[in-house]
Amino acid sequence: MKKKLNAVARLSCAALALPGLMQTAQAGRVDETYDVDAQYGHYQESDNRIGVNIFESSLSIPIGKTMTGTLSLVRDTISGASPIYNEKDSKGKVTQVLSGASQKAATSSCGKSICEERNVINAGLTYFFDNAALNVGGGYSKENDYLSKYLSTNLSVDLNKKMTTLNFGGSVASDEIEPTNFNIDCGDKCNKNSQQYLVGVTQVVDKNSLVQSNLTYAHSKGYLSDPYKRVLFYDVDNNLSGIGADKRPRDKNQWAWLTRYVRHFEGMHNAALHVDYRFTSDDWGTKSHTAELSWHQPLGDGWQVIPRLRYYTQNQADFYGATFTGKTADYAYYSSDYRLAGFGTVSGGLKFSKDMGHVSALKHLQFQAGLEYFDHKAAYQLGGGGNSGNFTDFRYYLLTASFNLKF
Repeated sequence: MKKKLNAVARLSCAALALPGLMQTAQAGRVDETYDVDAQYGHYQESDNRIGVNIFESSLSIPIGKTMTGTLSLVRDTISGASPIYNEKDSKGKVTQVLSGASQKAATSSCGKSICEERNVINAGLTYFFDNAALNVGGGYSKENDYLSKYLSTNLSVDLNKKMTTLNFGGSVASDEIEPTNFNIDCGDKCNKNSQQYLVGVTQVVDKNSLVQSNLTYAHSKGYLSDPYKRVLFYDVDNNLSGIGADKRPRDKNQWAWLTRYVRHFEGMHNAALHVDYRFTSDDWGTKSHTAELSWHQPLGDGWQVIPRLRYYTQNQADFYGATFTGKTADYAYYSSDYRLAGFGTVSGGLKFSKDMGHVSALKHLQFQAGLEYFDHKAAYQLGGGGNSGNFTDFRYYLLTASFNLKF
């Protein structure tokens, strides 16, 4: 029985550690140690596009026998060039124009066309019951032209002798956008409000496997356009007839379904297979599918290697176009933002971790490092189609390094 419970615990921790669905509270479990995490990440796109450095640190503190407090700080520094609009030549060929390529004034003091910084602070409090845990938290994110304030809560309930866990979550956010050097249709300041709700279940199938499934609904209302994007309009002879600011609907509803399967293989040095599938749909006409496969392989002496493969595909939004024919008055909404186009992404990654165990006065110390490479192309869209030309095609990678210690 002890061996079985240990296997279930390993499976549960492995599932919860996957990105995108960290469970903030585990019922009936209080870790009476100070927990410190620090992580560095570097995101870089090809062709001198956007590069981001991410610095993150967090602290978890036990409060008595039934509560835990958490605090995290994030700083992002962003530089590089970003697509502003697409243009056509006399033969109808579409090319992408990046910030700074035609606007010398856009170059900032860091020597790049974009140089921004984002600072985030998050705080939370978790109360543990015998078979449940309740988490409440909030945060504040500030950029030069963007301010976001948000609150969240999560309830986790154990059933069926802790073989079944139900999760309920919700969050609300209030954002203010103050674009620099651009005049937009809602004045100097634009507001956006959003809310998100989650319901999910984690079920231990047997001593070697579990299934996790979540359903999320999100609603956003207010200024949802990108103030830094432009749209070019042409006549039937490919002559420029007008330029418009990115214009999107002022409300959006989105649904997402995530299902995860984890299988433990005791005979292969306690390796684990993770299989994820995620489907999203919104009332802007965009649907996406994500499939991810990873293998968690212990190597002995505290080492573990995790190879990962991932495929993402989406169709274009109803109001997306690389360029448009006619005039701005002919369309209610329009956008040439490549993120709303039809495309696919294939990626592969490798992560290494080293568990140092007990080191001096520390109860636990672990290091991790990983690299993931992404290929973003219109041709990778599921079912073909995509968009003509290669203006949506680029590559990027994400490099991460982190450590965790308990004391």
